Amino acid sequence: MTFVHYRTQLLAALGLCLLSLTLGSSVTAGSRADDLERAKSDYVLKSKAFSSDARGQAVRFIDTIAATTDGMTREQFLLSVLRIAAFADNGHDTEGDAGDAWWPQARLPVRMLWFRDAWAVARADAANADLLGARVLSIDDHPPGEVFRRLRGLCGGLDTYRRWNLEAIVEKEGLLHAAGVARHADRLSLALQLADGRRIHRTLKFVPTGALPEGQIAERVWSPAPWPGEAAKGWQAFASKPTPLYLQDGAHLFRVVRMPELDALFIQMRVHFDMDGETVADFRKRVDEAIDGYHPRHLIVDLRFDTGGDIDSTRDWQRALPARVPGRIYVLVGSYTFSAGIVSAAAFKHDAPQQVRLVGEGVGDRLRWWSEGGNVCLPDSHYCLHLTTGLWDLVHGCAERAECYGDKYDVRVADLVPDLDAPLTLTSWVSGRDPGMEAIERDLGTADGARAPGGR
Repeated sequence: MTFVHYRTQLLAALGLCLLSLTLGSSVTAGSRADDLERAKSDYVLKSKAFSSDARGQAVRFIDTIAATTDGMTREQFLLSVLRIAAFADNGHDTEGDAGDAWWPQARLPVRMLWFRDAWAVARADAANADLLGARVLSIDDHPPGEVFRRLRGLCGGLDTYRRWNLEAIVEKEGLLHAAGVARHADRLSLALQLADGRRIHRTLKFVPTGALPEGQIAERVWSPAPWPGEAAKGWQAFASKPTPLYLQDGAHLFRVVRMPELDALFIQMRVHFDMDGETVADFRKRVDEAIDGYHPRHLIVDLRFDTGGDIDSTRDWQRALPARVPGRIYVLVGSYTFSAGIVSAAAFKHDAPQQVRLVGEGVGDRLRWWSEGGNVCLPDSHYCLHLTTGLWDLVHGCAERAECYGDKYDVRVADLVPDLDAPLTLTSWVSGRDPGMEAIERDLGTADGARAPGGR
């Protein structure tokens, strides 16, 4: 079994740059100096994800902070560890822990979405329910672009990927203060524009995580579907009217919906692994039965929130899909399409280039990356740095490299630039529109009156 991107439900909500991985973990007692030495010798100097320049920068960074780590707060040291992994500039090079590392035990009473040009409040406790759907104009007088610029060096990968992962730094207590952005460790001052256009200021204090609903995978923040424990703890989610098809039924990872008005079958994968009683095998079976029983002309595959998993679970099955539908295959992609999600999109384009049209916006990673591997865990803090060992190059291949991993899946493509540009924006999310589905409707010549069940 090949996991291109492994994660657990709860800790994935902290962001992939703050991902907790336990594969191959072993730690012993030590000091922060021992931590830095281990990070340098067993991670930075051994990882092939680093370029020569990046490796030199990481080593110099470690040597520079070595004399000051004992005076750092826990938050500052955590950010330093994140910075070490970020030098690799590889989305799969993450920081995690061995199960007992220190993490902030409080977070904001809201959950936010960080769009390319805006922030928005997606979920909130009862006291801040009036903020749902509001645009965040600044945090402690720093506009979104400035906050991102200050945090960017704490996570590797494309900026779109960094943005949705760095949200954890904003929402966890003390980390934005340790990064030199927030004025206080225990609260943030937000300037907001409410859904009705009014502008307000609100100071949000961090609250113990035990008082909050359990974390969820990042893509669940988008959908209004309730999380376990949300109602009991007085939390609410922003719900647009109508709720577009791609955000409906948000508690489920895999969906199959007939769309007779488009003579199409809509299938959605939000992950590439089994979780919470839902399995990839059952999803494949449901899709197969729908195609055999419904005989759709077109297939719409929504991978916009497919953040990864086990590509082995779908690759052979995908090969047969194009021959089973006579019309077009629309593959929806976006900034959350990552790892196995990217491979899946590439597989469709590779297998049926005449049928497939990519719709949406750029995917969440470059088409050359490192993944797989195991963890290097630090002896004192027990934070772990993910040492990636498998190379993927979806454009050129990598057969000449001993570390080549991705070539065996036969998914090489020239690019994954959308044929139909349709980014998800704050405006479309708040208004309940789906630019991707609208683009598909126009392409099929059915924009006038064609609607998916429950909204476009």
